[in-house]
Amino acid sequence: MNNETAPQHDDLQKKQELEKHEVTEVLGFLTRYGKLIGAGVLAAAVTVLVSIGSANYKASRLTNAEKALMTAKTPQQLEEVVTKYGSTPSAPVALLDMAKTLFNMGDYAQARAQYERFLKKYGKHDLRSTAELGLAYCTEADGKFNDAAVQFADFAKKHSSGYLHPMAILSVARCMEQAGRKDEARVVLEDFLTQNAGTAWAGTAESALKQLNESAQQK
Repeated sequence: MNNETAPQHDDLQKKQELEKHEVTEVLGFLTRYGKLIGAGVLAAAVTVLVSIGSANYKASRLTNAEKALMTAKTPQQLEEVVTKYGSTPSAPVALLDMAKTLFNMGDYAQARAQYERFLKKYGKHDLRSTAELGLAYCTEADGKFNDAAVQFADFAKKHSSGYLHPMAILSVARCMEQAGRKDEARVVLEDFLTQNAGTAWAGTAESALKQLNESAQQK
């Protein structure tokens, strides 16, 4: 009886050890991701990894993709991650980081192109909302404040329960102010404060409203 059950026990133990190793690898992967992409996107990345499952990728390829992403600094290096490791979770993160890097460099046209590329290539990805918001920022950076206000408002309506919703609403007010629609911007901020009193975003909204009122008084 013992001889018959021993192989099953050994197989179970090996399986448990393998699963423990995989969990450790994924946790390490996410920990390092957090340094790059922030808490909000990290939460989405967790969902992606869980849904895909580490079993779908060879450990070596996943590790190589991760290393390539963490060492990539330039748009060209990030592009290499996207093209070389397109089937790994690192690729969409690299593409978003490339768009963000281009935006920070002031190349808004290329940043827009990469955000649009992300939505076309990863249209059902859990990080698609980040790309959608990025497009609105590109419109704002182009000086099209009224158009940007509409984009941010549409985003806020579409993602009313998402973690990026407060940022989108505050961006609506900012774009309205830049477009000279200060009374409308004030209403947006006041409504936001009413609905978000005591939250982490309240301070940001209060500062924006104070600055808006001071600007109006100076004129």
